[in-house]
Amino acid sequence: MENNLRYSVRSREIVDLVNAMKRDQLTISPFFQRNLVWRDTHRREFIETIIKGFPFPQIFLARGPINLEEMTAVQCVVDGQQRLNAIRDFVSDRLEVQGKLFSHLSVKAKEDFLKYEVAVIDFDLETTDERLKEIFHRLNRTYYSLSLIERIASEYSSSDFLLVARVLCGDFTSKPPSDDFGDEAEDQLSLSGLGGGYFSQDPGIGDDFKEWMSVNQNNALAKIIRDGSVFSSHEFSRKVPLMFVLNLMCTVLYGYFDRNSMVRNSLDKFAENFRQRDQIFLAINNAAKFIEKMRLPKKCIWWNKANFFSLVSELSRMPSLEALDETQVKSRLLNFEKHIPAEYARAAREAVGRKPEREMRSAYVARLVRGDDCINEATEAQTSTTT
Repeated sequence: MENNLRYSVRSREIVDLVNAMKRDQLTISPFFQRNLVWRDTHRREFIETIIKGFPFPQIFLARGPINLEEMTAVQCVVDGQQRLNAIRDFVSDRLEVQGKLFSHLSVKAKEDFLKYEVAVIDFDLETTDERLKEIFHRLNRTYYSLSLIERIASEYSSSDFLLVARVLCGDFTSKPPSDDFGDEAEDQLSLSGLGGGYFSQDPGIGDDFKEWMSVNQNNALAKIIRDGSVFSSHEFSRKVPLMFVLNLMCTVLYGYFDRNSMVRNSLDKFAENFRQRDQIFLAINNAAKFIEKMRLPKKCIWWNKANFFSLVSELSRMPSLEALDETQVKSRLLNFEKHIPAEYARAAREAVGRKPEREMRSAYVARLVRGDDCINEATEAQTSTTT
């Protein structure tokens, strides 16, 4: 088998890498990368490694387009995103290490840090080369293993179906983070939720779709997910909301199923043309708007992931959502919480992703939303049994 992958091995001082990030000549979040998953403890330990002069694994880069007018070139990070982010945050005084910010260090300590030589492998590949995805996957088999959804997000990065899900879960912002390392950069990054990061420009995404994404990025579901009521910051960093929304979209399309069994099929089927895009987006967005209007208490059971999934699913599939009264539905949901039937409680606590449990919860939620008398009868029967 012919090996035509060319690369070079060299060392670059940290000051060179930092300046490249400042000048937009180094893209640290290409489209196939996962979200930032290092916690501050890991970031501090990594910076301490540099301060002590210890080595760390290579950073892998690939070349990008050359600006012939300005005579400059751009590179992207194939592997090393989290290390470079830690370095950038430390030198910009956004990360304290050993009780000190970078600006607190002595002149010599600053110079030693910036002169630290990083082992870099430069691939002779364009940033649009599909082989970069495979290289990224293979590298991460050795280091931090990717979760299922992280592999899916990388493999299907330009799938129409995935892109709609990314917009719905708030994993996208139309503004790139500023490279001035100032407060504005933090503000722009926060637009994408809890660690979502700037949506990198995957070359496989058409301009029309990018425009649609930009227009719809501040949808109701994304706002709910961003405010942290349903998912923790760590779950967001591991793309848990993205898998949640992919399952939600599949449910609105097909009905209930086991766990994630319909996700890959939909990603393949709607990779290039998701014709139901606006229909599904509108149904889910309207459901989220309805939930916003109810103003449910933060401590209620409906912000639990399993219950929230059932609530959004049923509201999205409701043919006459506009005819429902938010106040009455809210009252029924909160009253239900006072006397939860045992079978529902089990379905919301055990094997929550299985089809029978999803169907069990949805049957109760649908009747609560519609106000059917049978839900009151079931609750009363459960109450009399327990008493």
